[in-house]
Amino acid sequence: MTALYSGTLAEDYQQIEVLPQDIIFKLAERFAADKFPEKVTLGPGTYRNGDGVPWPLPIVQTAVTKLVTNPSYNHEYLTIRGDAGFLSGAAKLIVGDEVAASGRIASLQTCGGTGACHMGALHLMAFLEKGTPVYISDPTWDNHHAVFRHVGFETVKYPYYDPVTRGLDFEAFLKTVEGAPEKSIFVLHAVGHNPTGCDPSDEQWTKLAQVFKARKHFAFFDCAYQGFVSGSFEDDRQSITIFNAHNIPMVIAQSLSKNAGLYGERLGAIHVLCESADDAVRVTEQLKTANRKEISTPPKFGAAIMDIIFSDPALMAQWKVEVKIMADRMNEMRIKLLDLLKSKGTPGDWSHIVKQRGMFSYTGLTAERCETLTDKFHIYVPPSGRISVAGLNDGNVEYVAESIDKVVRGEV
Repeated sequence: MTALYSGTLAEDYQQIEVLPQDIIFKLAERFAADKFPEKVTLGPGTYRNGDGVPWPLPIVQTAVTKLVTNPSYNHEYLTIRGDAGFLSGAAKLIVGDEVAASGRIASLQTCGGTGACHMGALHLMAFLEKGTPVYISDPTWDNHHAVFRHVGFETVKYPYYDPVTRGLDFEAFLKTVEGAPEKSIFVLHAVGHNPTGCDPSDEQWTKLAQVFKARKHFAFFDCAYQGFVSGSFEDDRQSITIFNAHNIPMVIAQSLSKNAGLYGERLGAIHVLCESADDAVRVTEQLKTANRKEISTPPKFGAAIMDIIFSDPALMAQWKVEVKIMADRMNEMRIKLLDLLKSKGTPGDWSHIVKQRGMFSYTGLTAERCETLTDKFHIYVPPSGRISVAGLNDGNVEYVAESIDKVVRGEV
């Protein structure tokens, strides 16, 4: 039998470095293998209901029923650009009806938020001056640096989080924006900063927009959690609204994984805000050409689900209700965790748990304490100390608070 590889190639493969696993996915594997009945996972950024299980949104289930019982539905390819109805609705959701109707937006359906970040990075690499730095918050979503470096950008960390106050270090952030070379790219978390849960106020976003305008910077908004902070889609897009009002050039990477619960459908979009409708046409064609080389056409099922919801005012209204249910439950869990830690007299100030917003809380727990929580108490927390408050519920929050208290006191 002929060998699958030549000797040289086989030897080359034997020299390939085994890379470390992604921290969050590795933690999920450890959790799945754990047989402890009271185990808790606070790592993945996926919503869980009050029973600690995934919550397929009822409105999504309604749309799925409509879709699969429609005799005209089929599994043909989408266009290279994606589902037009989905893209129209997604644009309205992220920038508002008036801006979406202006014709100035070039939109492309992507494979989730990661795909949106990748396509946005690829687009900027093709058309911005070579050597343009990409500034990314410290800390940030684990994948941001990898996505931009993968297409050839050099990334720079900008200060964002103050470990002393466990809040936003706005002055250091603003100073970096002011001092960065003109026409730099800044990756901004539109709302619900991952991992810190610390967002600028509207006034701070306005100040940032003014400096962006003066320095001719480019804004790259990553928006994965719209609706999860305030419970309102409109309120949670304020950062983008403010930057658009200042005519800041921007790309928006949008994910529907979280607020529609369509994690496995890989549903996202990239939106490029242009100065004119003519520019938007040119950019759209460039995005389509790039997408043809990447994946040809995006996935269909999730987009078809959202097209049904976007096109029906009654379904949209119900979706907004369900998003608020998720946001409210996460906020309630923040309050309960804080109240329990306070009642136990847990050493330290834990008020940041309720000051931070969205799906995540940056607890301030050290990597060593996080590992102790995992090893001794079967509570799975990444080394950064970031927890998904969506993983908390009435059945486990007492155990989580008690375990944190013991770890902080060294009673292990």
